[in-house]
Amino acid sequence: MTYLPGILGSLIPLLFLGGIIAGVVWLFRRRTGREEDPGIGPLKRFYYYGLSFVALMVAASGLSLLVDYVADVVATTDLFSRGQERLALGIAMTLVGTPVWMLLWHLAQRSVVSVPWESRALGRRVYIYLVLTVSAAVAASGLITLLRWAFRVDEFNGGGIALPLVWGAVWAYHWQVARSSGREEVGRDPVRGLYQHATAWYGLGMLTVGSGIVLWRMLLLAYDTWLGTDLLYSDNTGLWGGVTATAVAVALVGAAWWWWHWHWAARADAGSPIRQVYLNLFTILPGTVAVLVSLTILLFRVLQLALGGPDDSVVEHFRIVPWALPVALAGTALWGYHWTVARQEAPSGGGVPAGRRIYRYLVAAVGLAGLGVGLVLLIAAVIGGVAATLQDILLEQSSWDVLALALALLVVGIPIWWYHWSGVQREVHTGAVEEVAAPARRFFVYLIFGAAALIALGNLSAILFMVLRDALEGSLSPQLVQDIKWSIAMVIVAGAGSGYHWLVLKEDQRMFPEEEPERPQPAQAVPGKTVIAVAAAAAQPLLSRLEERLGIPVRVWQRLDQEAGVPELSEEELEDARERISAAPGDRVLLTIDASGVGVVPYRE
Repeated sequence: MTYLPGILGSLIPLLFLGGIIAGVVWLFRRRTGREEDPGIGPLKRFYYYGLSFVALMVAASGLSLLVDYVADVVATTDLFSRGQERLALGIAMTLVGTPVWMLLWHLAQRSVVSVPWESRALGRRVYIYLVLTVSAAVAASGLITLLRWAFRVDEFNGGGIALPLVWGAVWAYHWQVARSSGREEVGRDPVRGLYQHATAWYGLGMLTVGSGIVLWRMLLLAYDTWLGTDLLYSDNTGLWGGVTATAVAVALVGAAWWWWHWHWAARADAGSPIRQVYLNLFTILPGTVAVLVSLTILLFRVLQLALGGPDDSVVEHFRIVPWALPVALAGTALWGYHWTVARQEAPSGGGVPAGRRIYRYLVAAVGLAGLGVGLVLLIAAVIGGVAATLQDILLEQSSWDVLALALALLVVGIPIWWYHWSGVQREVHTGAVEEVAAPARRFFVYLIFGAAALIALGNLSAILFMVLRDALEGSLSPQLVQDIKWSIAMVIVAGAGSGYHWLVLKEDQRMFPEEEPERPQPAQAVPGKTVIAVAAAAAQPLLSRLEERLGIPVRVWQRLDQEAGVPELSEEELEDARERISAAPGDRVLLTIDASGVGVVPYRE
């Protein structure tokens, strides 16, 4: 029963994920137009599938407890070795949840038979793919437990049998339901696309992290063995141990989950918006960040050694290399593979996909952040060095560490930012109007400008405060420079950044000025006319609109036959009435307004 709270607790984030999926699909339907619902109705559908999901989770959890208990009994040959509480809870949950789920699911399936459109309903699809998401995740955790036992690093746990068996069966059944539901418009079903790519993503994450840990253990063992400092493996356990075995198990399960969902289930999703977002923001971007972080750390360690020498030994100083190299290799593999896939699946009609554009601006922002932090550190170090004596600088190791970190950030940040930013700027200057008007660019420029301006103003206020405080107290000293050096550096860097992006913003506005909202045209007055309207009291809003068109007041005679009604006139029909009033002979017009429209009767006294 030790894993039962974990299963039930994991349902909370998964239900939250289901809410996100429903929200995304709701927005998608708003954009593409609301589909007619000839099915059983949203309230009954929510009742069927919402309670079916809860009942299924209870029934599957109870059945898992029963299978876990039986597996433990078979393995230990002791009927009561795990206690009777697990058995009682499993039986209770199974007996309560199973008939409820079967009844509600039968009603839901019968509604599909009677109304075939029901198989396309949003509520049904969210239920199916949310069950697939939950069951796939729980089955994966059970397989990891089973593999740890198979690798002889953990005792037998019946959950390693129960979870893959029960939740795997739940997954298989609902996958067949999804395949036979007639909703095989793979690239156009956002619910299915979210499930496939979300599962492929965490499978890929398990594969990457597990492989990285194994490679880290191998490199660290080689590092310690080569340099004769067997610190990590002082217990003589060697390479294979609990950490490595768990990493291998995680990598194997993740590889299976990723391969099946990415190469088989989602193979027809090429070109879909969800796939483009997945490729650019959830695989290529993390791979890029992983490479940049690991390279920055390695370069910092090298510069730190070259500038001042570390406080520890050289062996300990570079002990981070076995960790940084797997991160860099994993990030490179993520970036390289998915970048190739993204280029192959890019639309052939030209232009930049939205996911790729967002990726470029995000990486430019990462590079710009590294560049900005590096400049702040460098300027602060220079100011601090000018304010201090040479002897103080040489004796203070932290100053060299700051300088080494600044140089590492600049060496990595400048080319990354320049490559991506110059690329988008080149497209802008060649007349790519869609690039200037892209929401990603506008958000990037406004965000960088606003954040930099706030940072500059905030630090400028801090500088003025500290200077005025010391001046009023009569305690001005060279130490003040040391106190405000970080604020001075941030004012310089943030001020330059906000100024540059302000110029970019003005240039974009000149190339693609914001459209001014359409202003209503002034009413074309009908001079010299006296207009009387015979209408019901409910026609007052219509008469107000007509007065705006005519530019003259309309006198109202109220009809007593309220059943005459009031017409619903479009803007075109209202303009037609204005033209007929204007063209009517004479200077007096009587309007008869009823449900059939507006009658124009010229008259004279």
